[in-house]
Amino acid sequence: MSPDAPLLTWRDPRHYDHQNDRPCALCGRPTPLRSHAGEPAHKTCAEQWAGEHPGDVRFISDPAPRARIHA
Repeated sequence: MSPDAPLLTWRDPRHYDHQNDRPCALCGRPTPLRSHAGEPAHKTCAEQWAGEHPGDVRFISDPAPRARIHA
């Protein structure tokens, strides 16, 4: 992986398909992971692609969780 590749945060459970693996859109190997758009992709493949295509939003991180306010 390129040192310029961003680390993506994919914590949302919608990134994981519990039903079946599909070929990664980038490397062709099977993966249960999905991008925000539902495109099958390994997280590492998506990170490498994002590093090679800065500014493109094909693969993005989940929004940061809201901070909890404790009373």
